[in-house]
Amino acid sequence: MKTLYLSGAITYNPNHKQDFERAYKDLTEAGYTVISPLHICDTGWNWVTCMRQCIKALVLGSDAVAFIPSDYISAGKELELHIAQCLDMPVKTVTEWAEQESDKEIINYGI
Repeated sequence: MKTLYLSGAITYNPNHKQDFERAYKDLTEAGYTVISPLHICDTGWNWVTCMRQCIKALVLGSDAVAFIPSDYISAGKELELHIAQCLDMPVKTVTEWAEQESDKEIINYGI
């Protein structure tokens, strides 16, 4: 089972909690273990402290990245995706990861 790091816009996204909760639910229901920044960071931490903890979780705790597409600007998301790509980690949208697992389940149950 893959562990996915969930990446997306937080700072300037007024709907970030709902976006991350929905993505977390979709991915866990698809069978993944998910690491969410909302579960890592304390609400009292500043951006730098959160990013340091998130990068540690990304690099040391996950196999791949699932990102939430958004029109909101996010330096943190861009940094996370850049690090993942530099480390040759698979990067796909939440939907792509969820559909990939759904496709596997259909194939496995069809045998």
